[in-house]
Amino acid sequence: METREEIRKIVFELQQKINEWDHQYYDLDNPTVSDAIYDSEFNKLKKLEEKYPYFFSYEELKLSPTQKINATSLDIFTKVKHDKPMLSLNKAYSIEEISKFISNIEKITKKYSFFIEPKIDGLSISIKYKNGKLLQAVTRGNGIIGEDVTENILQIQSIPKEISLKDELEVRGEIYLPIDDFNKLNNNLELMNKPKMANPRNAAAGTLRQLNSQIVKERNLSAFLYYIVNPEKYGIKTMQEEFQFLRKYNFQISTEAQLVKSMEEIRKYVHDFKTKKQLLNYETDGIVIKLNQLEFYDKLGYTAKFPHSAIAFKYEPDTVATLLKKIFVTVGRTGLVTYNALLEPVELSGSLVSYATLNNFDYIDNLNINENDLVYVKKAGEIIPCVIGLALNKNKGQEKFKKILNCPFCQSEFIDSETKLEQYCSNKNCPEIIKRKLIHFASKDALDIITLGEKNIELLIDKNFIKKPEDFFLLKNHKDKLLELNRMGHRSVLKMLDAIESSKHKSLEKLIFALSIKHIGVKIAKFIASKVRKLSNFLTFDFASLKEYNEIGEKITTSLILWVSEFENQELINNLINLDMDLEYNESTINNKLQGKTFVITGTLSKPRNYFEKIIIENGGSLTNSISSKTSYLIYGYDAGSKLSKAKNLNVELLTEDDFLRLI
Repeated sequence: METREEIRKIVFELQQKINEWDHQYYDLDNPTVSDAIYDSEFNKLKKLEEKYPYFFSYEELKLSPTQKINATSLDIFTKVKHDKPMLSLNKAYSIEEISKFISNIEKITKKYSFFIEPKIDGLSISIKYKNGKLLQAVTRGNGIIGEDVTENILQIQSIPKEISLKDELEVRGEIYLPIDDFNKLNNNLELMNKPKMANPRNAAAGTLRQLNSQIVKERNLSAFLYYIVNPEKYGIKTMQEEFQFLRKYNFQISTEAQLVKSMEEIRKYVHDFKTKKQLLNYETDGIVIKLNQLEFYDKLGYTAKFPHSAIAFKYEPDTVATLLKKIFVTVGRTGLVTYNALLEPVELSGSLVSYATLNNFDYIDNLNINENDLVYVKKAGEIIPCVIGLALNKNKGQEKFKKILNCPFCQSEFIDSETKLEQYCSNKNCPEIIKRKLIHFASKDALDIITLGEKNIELLIDKNFIKKPEDFFLLKNHKDKLLELNRMGHRSVLKMLDAIESSKHKSLEKLIFALSIKHIGVKIAKFIASKVRKLSNFLTFDFASLKEYNEIGEKITTSLILWVSEFENQELINNLINLDMDLEYNESTINNKLQGKTFVITGTLSKPRNYFEKIIIENGGSLTNSISSKTSYLIYGYDAGSKLSKAKNLNVELLTEDDFLRLI
């Protein structure tokens, strides 16, 4: 567990990072991280501050970005102090957090309802009217002081310039750029060889802060109004009445707003809107749930940043919806067929995603998805994007997606596995299988031949330098010809040849894994190497005897027996031995610190999951996918989910990644 000073250091670093992100978002209109990353770090800071408040002074907590709106007004616009602060909203990421919000309201009143509406991803604005005419428009700024952008607001058609109400009125809402207009803007910028806008929210904020109001008019900004300052002045008692009042005076309000009276209705709205929001012509980043009865607002109170009478629900940040443009297959080194999706590019957990896995045909069939559907995409294990569901079926009445029956690389028929779940290319000499085997043979977890990346191997295949794994060890005989290749410099060629020679001194498990034997991963390769001991024993070893060990099942032993029975594989082993590759199992490479310990990994960690898996295996530990009473440790990160709960119930020892590294 961290000390007081370590926790203070973590908190101050998070505060500094979020302050910078807030500056980039609010002041520069140029966010450098996705909402998912921001929300993750913000929640981490919030939890630490709530857990250890006694580690900080009142002033230190007061200055935290969790307690104030981190924005400043720009010097190019006149600064205006708001008559009433423009607050932000507290956020919820689960139904449980919404329930907690409702429980706090129930401490004040048992008679309540809620007004629920989309959370528009735009720029907050406050607009004053006097004698029926638009008098002044001010951005939120830091909630206390904003920027006077009246001239630019006057260019927005959806905002009334005159209303029939002669009393003074202040309304608040969100300026946004419709998605259609955002796409047109980016197309025009591209034609003029100017940088494109990152997203509609940035475009709206940047447009509203233009000094040339004509540009604002041309870009066609729009606005939703949803809040009245001092509503009691007009006899308004509920949020629903506020919307009716705004509609009466021709303000544009959301058509998705709805009165709800129970938790079940909120749950349904949350579920339905997740799909519906993909069809809207404006971007949203969640929904807003407001107590309908205004009389309880003051009793519930406020913080310096947000009121306790409303909350913003945000959908899980690692799941997005996008268009599935094409379904295609790839063939791996064992011939295994994987179905994949070409997507309309979308930001997911901080990166732009254009491709995702669909696993196998049954997966596609069960999800009932097809090309041109809107689909949900999630990062599986926080690494590989995966299509997880249908968001909107755009192919109603059309035929379902059909199973692909032939290899796109060699036109051979695909064959089904015994379970019918997998397909394999039937052609052992398929050029794609050969290429994938060669790429795998030189990869980091196999023989780790540096400079032999995928592109260089493709070049060597294309120039007929390599056709099978043993050819790597003959490349030294073609040094002069290699130096003539465009993409191979003198230094990189020498480095590659040195790495090939160095691979002759690797431990046997590296080579076994490099051979691309079906069902043999890193962990199993190490176990087999510990029994075989030397490559020259491989062809005559009794693999059936391995079934007595828990790590090995019949599927693995059958795969090994079949592999060594094939002539081309026997030839490969003998050729490698003749090329001075009779590798031995090197026990000195094994650290037994984790011997007999079983690990499960869950949640989002700072590094890819295979980084931690490799450390565990190198230290003698083992890995499983599910929690049981036999699990020694659960390594967990952010958004750990059900595995963390199960581990707690079974008293499995829990490790953060820092705990794990200290254990090592």
